[in-house]
Amino acid sequence: GFSNAVHVEEVKDKISLPVHEGELEGPFWSDPHMFETYSQLDTGYVLTKTHCGSRCFLCQPKEYIETAHTFLNRCLSGERRDKDKVMSKTRYDKSLVKKAVHLIRDPFDNVVSRYHLELGVLEKKDPKEFKKYSKDREGFRKFCSKWDAEFAGKEQRNFNIDDKLLAYIKDVPCHSDFFRYVQWHNLASTATRNLQIPTLRLHYESYEDNLEGNLNKLLTFLELEKIGETAAFIPGKRYRNYYTSDEVKALSKMLKELAYIDMWPLLEHYFDEDIISEAGR
Repeated sequence: GFSNAVHVEEVKDKISLPVHEGELEGPFWSDPHMFETYSQLDTGYVLTKTHCGSRCFLCQPKEYIETAHTFLNRCLSGERRDKDKVMSKTRYDKSLVKKAVHLIRDPFDNVVSRYHLELGVLEKKDPKEFKKYSKDREGFRKFCSKWDAEFAGKEQRNFNIDDKLLAYIKDVPCHSDFFRYVQWHNLASTATRNLQIPTLRLHYESYEDNLEGNLNKLLTFLELEKIGETAAFIPGKRYRNYYTSDEVKALSKMLKELAYIDMWPLLEHYFDEDIISEAGR
């Protein structure tokens, strides 16, 4: 995800407490106890999380294709809960954001993990549809096959990519999720560049490889001191085998074509030859 140094958190079970006194549009503390901790510090930045835009599920291209302006507005948006427990939409001033942390995860793990997450939502909304899909490679590919076919014509009209490239990836399961993936990172990069703020880019898997090193890097960037013991990092599952090597190669070509010049160097290691050879058959 894309984390900025101060951001809105949705507070569903308590009155929203602004990080900055009097700023009723946010950002808000996700936990009032955080205020007690941070108020004792002389320096440092508040790290919060936002998913910004371009992340709808089972939606048409017109619903997730974003501009830099709409994407940033979603980054700055959230909700406030007042003393009467009434929720209202908010959007705060972009000048409050002073730094950003841009977190990048393996696109295959990202897409398949999202499928598992959204299955839980689908189970509540449409139990009959939910029962059609299993939480494994077969269920994922079956799910993708249905919805890829559902939106195929709309992608042809809305994707701003070469017809030959679209033809190359059209049979790759849930290829539109990878379009959203690269669009999200492109726009996150654009947002921090337009805001002209210092940005730290981290890879999710680096926490597994070097937890203390990455934690220290993050704390240094946020100008914070370490308090207490480091919590164990529990890595997410890997899902590269949900795709064939040919599909991984096709997606590599797509993402290289669409990624901004500053983003592809941060993504290309997910597509080196050794990794492609490990894909499912």
